[in-house]
Amino acid sequence: MMAAIYARLLDEIERDGFRVLTHRTSLTPVRKFWLAWKTWVTGRMPRI
Repeated sequence: MMAAIYARLLDEIERDGFRVLTHRTSLTPVRKFWLAWKTWVTGRMPRI
């Protein structure tokens, strides 16, 4: 579940232009819950 959340977070960082030193990128709790639930139900990471 955490791998799915971190993979999505890395995608968001990439989309923001890798501005990690000047901009905080985060996922909402709802998105984290959805990714965790989807991973648990399917037994694999969701397609990004």
